Amino acid sequence: MFSIVTSTLRLAASRWPVLLALYLAGWLARYLVIEVAALVGTTDALTAFLIMPVAILARLASFIGMFLVLRQGMPAFDDLAKAGDDAIDRTEDAPVTTRPSMQDLFLASVLPFFAFYAAWQFLAEDTLQYAASALAKINPFDDTDNSAGVLNLELTWASATAIAVAFTGRFLLKRYSARLPRWSAVVTVYLEAVWVYLTLFLISNYRDDFESWVANRAAMHWIADLRAALGDVFAPIGVAWDGIAWAIGEAGALVLLPVAWLALAGIVYGRALTTGPLLIRVPQNRYSDRVRIRYARVPRAVSRRFADVGTGFVGRWKPLANALTLVWRAGVVPMGIFVLAYTVIEAAGAWIGFGATRLIGAHDLVTWWMIVDDGLIFAIEVLLEPLRICLIAAGYDYCLRRLGERRQAAALAEPVSTTA
Repeated sequence: MFSIVTSTLRLAASRWPVLLALYLAGWLARYLVIEVAALVGTTDALTAFLIMPVAILARLASFIGMFLVLRQGMPAFDDLAKAGDDAIDRTEDAPVTTRPSMQDLFLASVLPFFAFYAAWQFLAEDTLQYAASALAKINPFDDTDNSAGVLNLELTWASATAIAVAFTGRFLLKRYSARLPRWSAVVTVYLEAVWVYLTLFLISNYRDDFESWVANRAAMHWIADLRAALGDVFAPIGVAWDGIAWAIGEAGALVLLPVAWLALAGIVYGRALTTGPLLIRVPQNRYSDRVRIRYARVPRAVSRRFADVGTGFVGRWKPLANALTLVWRAGVVPMGIFVLAYTVIEAAGAWIGFGATRLIGAHDLVTWWMIVDDGLIFAIEVLLEPLRICLIAAGYDYCLRRLGERRQAAALAEPVSTTA
């Protein structure tokens, strides 16, 4: 169980310089792209937000590169690759498939990575950095005040058309990729990033309105009244209610983030990208039968397009679902150790920053800390981020090792059951 920690230290000791270089390259590319978007954003917000996905793609490329560098130091990954187990969920009689291309890795990673990026406020951080840089570039002596338009991206015909064009273009390029030149793969990845980014940004813009709408529903008022009534009748119930709500919130912050990173590592390492289409079984009843009958009347050309789009959408989430299944089967205690180690690294950043400020001593807030603070935070991130990636790779390698152990146990048990 504690091999996750030892593997992390071993990977960090052997790959630290390369990991550091990749992280710095991704950070620099992201910074430069945001600066370009900020320059464009002083005149047109939509064009700037068509550039912003490239900044996140640069960060994603950096993480993919870091994960792939660590691949050679993962024993369980190497053993499964030598055994020909290219997919974690392929059947025994399925042929051994080839390793996915870099384009496949990007296309499979864009949607879950962007969703993860938005859920943990990284998207908001990039947006704030873009807005601050764009506002600083606006000429104060210009008669036209463009400051209000820097973040003025709403659901309009222009933004909806941009999303639709990007989604359709990505679908067509992927479908006819065999007939297109190799450089079209870059356009495919960019279009995928554009429609996902714009959709997530618009959702985040209208999230407050949606949450306000939900909070004003009668059902939410009924739940609040129920909690107050239970607390008045029997105080321990109210305390338990608040405790459960607190535990769920804390668990989301402590557990979901490292597990999400493990799932992303599973997509990058390609253990679930080479399987067949995900099948969804619809129960047999009169309602589903009516839907099938009406769907059969749809022209065949139209139904094929619906099937292609549906298969593509489900296929985007299948690698993530398979990776989460693999993590779930690794065991509660080992994953608890992984989450604890991840939390220690997270807390180490705060403690290192606290110690550094005490070591530096008291200085003027404006002339010193306003200048040094950003550099200190960046130095801590550069120090800890490679270690975090090594921990994630070691955790996923442990999941793969447990997968190999289960397969060996099943192979040993099979002759016994046949004899019986």
